[in-house]
Amino acid sequence: MNRSEKILSALGKSYFELEAEINLKKSLPKILHYLGESTSVDRVYIFKNHFNEAGEFCMSYKFEWNAPGVAPQIDFEFLQNLPWSIFPEIEHNLRKNLVINDLVKNTQNPVFFESMSEQGILSYLFVPIFSGKEFWGYIGFDNCSSEILFTQDQTSALHAFASTLGTKLLANRQKRKLMTGHKNYSLLVNNINEIVFRTDTKGRIEFVNKAWERISKFSISESIGQPLSDFFEGGMTELAYIMDPDFSQNDSGGFEMDLLMKTKTEKKIWVKVKGKFNDIQKDAKKGVLGTIINIHSQKLAEEDSKKLNTLLQAVNETQLRFFEQEDFYTPMNSLLENLLSITGSQFGFTGEVLYDVDGSPYLKSHTITNISWSEETQKYYEKNFKVGIEFRNLNTLFGENLKTGEIVISNDCANDPRSGGVPHKHPPLKRYLGIPIYKGTEFLGLMGFANKPTDYTLEDVKLLEPVLSGYANFIKAIRINRKRKESDAMYRLISENSGDIIAIHDFDLTFRYISPSIEKVLGYNPSEVIGKKPEDIFGKYKAKVTKLDGYDKMLISHFHKTTGEKIHLEILSRILYDEKGNPVGIVAASRDVTDRELVLKQLKKSLEKEKDLNKLKSRFISMISHELRTPLSTIISSIDLLKLITENLNDKTQKEKLSLHLDRIHLQVNRLTRVISDILTLENQSNKPSPRRNEKMVLPLS
Repeated sequence: MNRSEKILSALGKSYFELEAEINLKKSLPKILHYLGESTSVDRVYIFKNHFNEAGEFCMSYKFEWNAPGVAPQIDFEFLQNLPWSIFPEIEHNLRKNLVINDLVKNTQNPVFFESMSEQGILSYLFVPIFSGKEFWGYIGFDNCSSEILFTQDQTSALHAFASTLGTKLLANRQKRKLMTGHKNYSLLVNNINEIVFRTDTKGRIEFVNKAWERISKFSISESIGQPLSDFFEGGMTELAYIMDPDFSQNDSGGFEMDLLMKTKTEKKIWVKVKGKFNDIQKDAKKGVLGTIINIHSQKLAEEDSKKLNTLLQAVNETQLRFFEQEDFYTPMNSLLENLLSITGSQFGFTGEVLYDVDGSPYLKSHTITNISWSEETQKYYEKNFKVGIEFRNLNTLFGENLKTGEIVISNDCANDPRSGGVPHKHPPLKRYLGIPIYKGTEFLGLMGFANKPTDYTLEDVKLLEPVLSGYANFIKAIRINRKRKESDAMYRLISENSGDIIAIHDFDLTFRYISPSIEKVLGYNPSEVIGKKPEDIFGKYKAKVTKLDGYDKMLISHFHKTTGEKIHLEILSRILYDEKGNPVGIVAASRDVTDRELVLKQLKKSLEKEKDLNKLKSRFISMISHELRTPLSTIISSIDLLKLITENLNDKTQKEKLSLHLDRIHLQVNRLTRVISDILTLENQSNKPSPRRNEKMVLPLS
C-alpha cells in the first residue's frame, strides 16, 4: 500500500477505537500508534490547551508515539505549560481551524525554529482539535529524517479525524457534566447538606441530623424537645399554625416556605423549610417530616439581581426619556439612588468626561448627590445640578480617575496621598470608589461612590459591569445627539435663512437635498426637485466654468416656474467629503444675480457710461478705504496705549488675559488693513483686460 492508503487504513482503525473504547486515555496512545506507523513519521503527539495559574493560555504535551530509535519528548519540561504567546502565528492559524503543513526552515519565528531544531525536526504537520467551538489542542506529526510534506488528501483525512476526535472529547465532557449533575442532585435528594427533621404532633423537635448543628450552631441535644417554630423569625406564626395538629388538611398535606432562621451566634440566615405530615393512620397526624435548606446565598443573589434589574431599567428609562423628551435628569437621579443602594454608598455622582482647549480633562456631572455644606454651595447646587456641575480640580481622588483613566479604590481617604482633602464643613470622605466609563478605548465618563460602611473592592465594580456598559452607550448617544443638533441647527440656520439656493447632489447630479429658498428664487417646491437630475427639470445648458479657491464657478440661466421670468444664477460647487475624507457627493450654492446681469448688459451698451461707472466705483472704493483707515489708525493707537497700561497691572492673570485680547484686536485690525489694501489692488487689476476663459459643457445647479 502507498502512504495515503496506509493513512486511510489507520484512520479506519482509529475511528473504530474511538467508538469501542470509552476511556480516551487508553485509546489515544493506540490511535497515535496507528497514525505514526501509517504516516511513516518519527513522532506523533497531542498537545492539550489550558490556562495556567497566571491566566495565560498555554499548551502541554500529553500523549506521544515515537518511531524506533527516536527519543521520547514526553518528559521534556519545556513542552509543559508552554505559553501560546510565543507562537502567535501558529495559534492564529490553528484557532481558525487551519492545518499547518510546512518545513521547519520556512518559519519566521526564531523561538519556534530553535525549539524544533533542538529536537531534530525537519518538517511537521499540526492538525487542530476543536471540542465544540473550543480550541482544545492539536495533533502534531514530526519528521526528523526528511523534508517530505503531507499531500492535500492526506491532511484533509487527518483533519476530518481530528474533528471526530473533538466531537468525542465534547461528548465525554458533557457526559461527565451530566454525571456530576446527577451526583449532586442525588446528594441533594439524600439530604447530605440539608437539615432533616421530625416533629411530634405539637411541632416540637423529635429528630434532627448533624446538618442542624452546622447551620443553626445549636447542638442537637439542646434542640430536641423545643418547638421548631421558635428557631425562626418572620414566619414563625404561620409555621406554628401549619404544624398544629388541628390544622385542616385540605391540600396534599405538604408545605414549603422561605424563612429567616435565628442561629445561636445571633446571625440570621435565609432557609427554605419543606415539610409533610407523617401520617401513620389515615385519619391521624403524627407530627411532621421535613428538610431545611440554607438558601442565604441564593436570597442575597436574588436581591442583588433585583437591584441590578432595577438599575438596568433605570438606565433604559434614562435612554428612553432622553430620546423621547431629551430629559434624562429625573431618571438619572433615580439611577444614582439605585447605584448608591446596591453599592451601599452614602453619596456619589455620575458624569461625562470632557476636555478643555489645553487638553486637560474635567468632569461634567449628569447627576450628583446633594451634599451641600453651606448656604452658598446649596444655592450653587440648585442652580446648576440640572445643566451639570463642572469639576476641574485634578488633585483629588476623582481627579486621579480623570488623569489615569483607571479604577480608583481608596478605603482610607484621609491618609491617601492621591486625595486633596475636602472643602471646609464638607461631609468627611472615608471611602471612595471611582469607575471610569469606556466605549471601546474611548474614555467617556465616570461614576463615583463614597462612604460605604465596608471596604470597596473589585467585586463592587464587577457587580456594576452591566450598568457601566449601558451608561457608556448612553453617554455616546448624548454626544452623537449633541453633535447632530449643533450640526442640524447650524445647517438649518444657513440653508433656510439664506437667499441662496443650497443643494447637495449625488455624483450623477441627482438632488439629495435642496434648501427651501429654491421656491422663492425659481418657484419650485423642494419636493418637486429632490430625487431628480437638473436636466430633468431645467434641461441641458452650456456654461463657462472657472476655478475659484477650489470651487467650480459658473453662470447659467433658468426660467421661473410661475412667472416665466428669466433668472440668472451664479453657482459655486465642489466635492463633498465625509469626516473620514471619503467623497460622498457634490455641494452647490446658487445665487440669484439677475439684477447684476441686467446691469452689466446695460453697461455694455455704452462704453462711456461704463467708464463713468468705473471711475465712480474707484472713487467710492478709495473713499471707503480712506474712511476705514482713519478709524483703524485710531484703534491701533488706543491698543498701544492699553498695552502700556496693561504692563503696570499687578494681577498676572488679568494682565495675561488682557494682553491676549489686545493682541487679538491688533491682529484683526492688521487683517482689516490688509483687506483694504487688497481691495485697492483688486480695483487696480479689475481695470485691466482679463484673459479668455475656457468654455465647458456643464449641467445647471451642479
